[in-house]
Amino acid sequence: MAETLAQEQRKAKPKLEDFIAAHLNSGLQQDVLAFMDYCKAKKIPYPWSSTNTWTLKAKGKTLGGICIDNVDGWAVWLHLTELQQYDDFIREENLQSFILSGIKCCTGCNAYCAPGYTGRILGKEYHHLCRSMYIVDRNDQCLELRNPDAEAIAKIKRIIDFSLALSHGTANRPIFDPATEGLTRVDNKLHISGISDLQGKPIQNQITSSSKISNLFDGKYDSYARFWANENSYELVFQLNEPAELEMYGLVTGFQLQVPDRWRLYGAVSPNEPWLLLDKRDEFPKPVTSYTEKAFKIRAPGVYRRYRFSFDRCKCDLSQIHLYTQ
Repeated sequence: MAETLAQEQRKAKPKLEDFIAAHLNSGLQQDVLAFMDYCKAKKIPYPWSSTNTWTLKAKGKTLGGICIDNVDGWAVWLHLTELQQYDDFIREENLQSFILSGIKCCTGCNAYCAPGYTGRILGKEYHHLCRSMYIVDRNDQCLELRNPDAEAIAKIKRIIDFSLALSHGTANRPIFDPATEGLTRVDNKLHISGISDLQGKPIQNQITSSSKISNLFDGKYDSYARFWANENSYELVFQLNEPAELEMYGLVTGFQLQVPDRWRLYGAVSPNEPWLLLDKRDEFPKPVTSYTEKAFKIRAPGVYRRYRFSFDRCKCDLSQIHLYTQ
């Protein structure tokens, strides 16, 4: 049986330079090569990632990518989830109409995507947004510019320059919240156990092993836990080996920028004692950046062995939960 194009490229991992020479006319070749020169100057690699697609990666995060189409030419796509948090930059650079003109919508290309999803981009609600092509996460959002002219490429470069300048952590070097200085972090791997739902059962949420909930306490930032609780709250119960009074806790983002909106922290002395509300939050502080800890002071601390997070109707990814004592 003959190999598909995807199988062929997966084996060969073609270089972008070689591919454009064989598939684009001379005018479009010059545009792509000029953009690639910019990427090289900024030390942005562009490895092959999927069929006719090369991903732009730098400083531990994916910026976007380049796609070559045998019929229509080429396209640059950029992730918008992070950029949307910086309204001042978008206004100062007069980028709002430029971004909105390039929103990628669902074209029914496959059953996974169709009919797309509903989301807000720069304050405007969109329906049938694409969530398969180029998208790292189902509800990530991207800007796609097909055969961009010189003016569009200049704006793309400005967006990338801004994104590169933003502070963020990596899986090897996460950013920790300075508010926790002077506190002692509980060693998750040694002192946390009994991870379960509210009924004491292992958490089953139709996730893969790479996104299981226990990853929150494994001390590794290159793993993550994915929460899917669209209708009800998501209950996460765990216990310490010894009772302790927690002063603060930290939620550490992962590669994705999906974070919880509302959550509560409870404590209980034992399984037979009632849960007592220790902390309640209605917003995750912005800006949200990859592999970055946001720490929260517990408003009603006490000495407990059992703890419980209740995340309200959220869909999010976290790499770690940190617990801090005096």
